[in-house]
Amino acid sequence: MDRTGGGLNDRLIGDSGVPTPRAPEGEAGTAEAGERTAEARSTGEQVTGQVSPRPGPGPIMTGDLVDGRRVLGFGHHVDPLPRTQDAGHAADRLGDRLLLDGDEHASGPPERSIDPTDHPTLVRAGRAPNHQLDDRHVPGAGDIDPGIFASLDGLLYGPEAPGYLGNLVDRLASDGHGVWLAGGAPRDLVAGGAPEAVRDLDATGTAPAGVFLRAVDAVLALDGDSAELPPRFSPRSLVCSVLTVHRDRRTLEYRGLGLTGLPYPATGTDLKEDARQRDLTVNTLLYDPVRQHVLDPLGHALADLGHGTEGPRRHLRLVPPGRPEDPVTCAELLLRAAKFLIRWETRPGLDTDGLLAWVRELPADLPARIDARDTGPDEWLRLATLWEAWVPGGPTTAQGESLRAFGPAASGLLDRLSAPDRRIDAAPPGGSDGPETRDTPEGHQDHGPGVQPAPTARPDRSGGV
Repeated sequence: MDRTGGGLNDRLIGDSGVPTPRAPEGEAGTAEAGERTAEARSTGEQVTGQVSPRPGPGPIMTGDLVDGRRVLGFGHHVDPLPRTQDAGHAADRLGDRLLLDGDEHASGPPERSIDPTDHPTLVRAGRAPNHQLDDRHVPGAGDIDPGIFASLDGLLYGPEAPGYLGNLVDRLASDGHGVWLAGGAPRDLVAGGAPEAVRDLDATGTAPAGVFLRAVDAVLALDGDSAELPPRFSPRSLVCSVLTVHRDRRTLEYRGLGLTGLPYPATGTDLKEDARQRDLTVNTLLYDPVRQHVLDPLGHALADLGHGTEGPRRHLRLVPPGRPEDPVTCAELLLRAAKFLIRWETRPGLDTDGLLAWVRELPADLPARIDARDTGPDEWLRLATLWEAWVPGGPTTAQGESLRAFGPAASGLLDRLSAPDRRIDAAPPGGSDGPETRDTPEGHQDHGPGVQPAPTARPDRSGGV
């Protein structure tokens, strides 16, 4: 979708159409840019910039052409060779692979470099993420309390944030990549929550996993306070984590923008495709820390959080952004929705009509369809692990009755998970609440010494609205 009128601060957009890092305070031009942005927000006006075809240099994006074939995104190949003691770092052996039309039929990512200099026929035909949304999906000052921007910014750049976080965002931006806070943090702060309630941070972006991990290695090496933080990587879900050694600090979890339709994990650079893979519309909000914008890629999240154009928020609407067909994905989404129903059961104005309509469309034999899969036993164990992590000890009797009222699919799923042979004794290690729908918990590969795998992927650790 063309951006009519821009809608983004052109002082923060580089030649490649992706963010440039934020200038340190006191640097020439910062005050002027800040005054212009503040003025635009105070009047509700979007700071605009003319859109032009995406020139180089910069990373390859979804929609570009290589040898006449459209770029789909990026896969990943793990080199089994042991880590060396030189400057190679683990990220150097976690190789990103460029995916083109036709690669969806391959059994794995091909040996194809993501480096633009390796592709002399490259045509930069794809839209950079900041040109994919029109102004309706980039809310102005009239839609969101300006203090929310400062709260979101403080999670990355504030005095309580780990020192590496802001440097990591700036490094990725300087390399031409977009990076956004996702999931619980923007959702809960936009809905009126306190920054102190945000436990850990989810992020997404255009950088493939290997590029992200190399950037993590670089910023951790330069930050004395963070140098010993253990990075972790899951090659099966492409989730990258930077753990914390202090209980009062937040863990960072990153995965590139979602890409579907391939038989192996992959990421892309399309904001709307990523949003359609999330569990609920209220979890599709993103925060751009470089431009200091909240993004609503599908145009539903703010309204479903109760932020209409006619007045203050009055409701919280739970509805999936899509209609998945895979039975395991449906079961996981249903359980995650149940988690939020329990979390927000006392919130006034909770609107579950959209969620109820979706659940009642699910097949009544949903558990049997999971049983029919070759991986059925493993899937049930994984679902039980997630359910125990999300709702420790299971729902109360009243909560269970309320959930079963959603229909036979929900009732059958809860019955199976409450059976004695399906229960587990402990939640996944690390305090995770479990992954969002588009990720699956996999074993994580160490990206540093002494880190043990954990069966978690993208957790929601938001602390609730």
